Amino acid sequence: MRSILGGNLDLKTRLLYGVLTLLLFGIVALISLIAFDRLGASESDSSLTAHKSATYDFDGTIAVDPPQDMPNFTLTDQFGEPFSLSDLRGRFVLLTFGYTSCPDVCPLTLNEFRRIRSGLDDFGEQVAFVFISVDGKRDTPQVIREYFDTRKLDGIIGLTGAEPGLRALGVDYGLSFEFVEGKSASAYLVNHTVGSFLLDPQGRWIMRYQFGIAPSTIVSDLQALIAA
Repeated sequence: MRSILGGNLDLKTRLLYGVLTLLLFGIVALISLIAFDRLGASESDSSLTAHKSATYDFDGTIAVDPPQDMPNFTLTDQFGEPFSLSDLRGRFVLLTFGYTSCPDVCPLTLNEFRRIRSGLDDFGEQVAFVFISVDGKRDTPQVIREYFDTRKLDGIIGLTGAEPGLRALGVDYGLSFEFVEGKSASAYLVNHTVGSFLLDPQGRWIMRYQFGIAPSTIVSDLQALIAA
């Protein structure tokens, strides 16, 4: 009798373990799904929610069709001079947002800009590369200039300005950024929209590139657009 009861208890225990295991796997799957969904929403950027004509490609490019006219803005470049978006009319513009104290995404994006510019060869002069700081408090023109010099980021235009102006111009790009407290008042981080925006020579937004896209993809796009 005891052996039979013992066998029944073992069977119940195994069934219980089986049910608990299935529940555990279900919870893990649900958490992963939620995390993936949030990540996808973050990387898709709010800038595209207003553009129902945007066409998504699996390679990380998003075509904006029809192209969207982007308003002019004026900031200060790394040499301390006023610089306007309209100054770049007649050239394609590859633009990104970031800040020089960024520990990961921003330096990677700027390195990719350098690779894209190099890969364009003779076409390079027909494309302007623009980095707009979202951290105007720390990113003075001198800081940006020294940052570019140290990392040999030749040919890239660095722009900075006061926070209200940055937030105002960022509306049209779907830019969002928030400051995160650090260990000291000057050691904060900035969460911000990543990726890059391509404007045509008329100043119209025509393409959105997600962060991490292969530089060769952007080079190919630009070569085709310039040659068209």
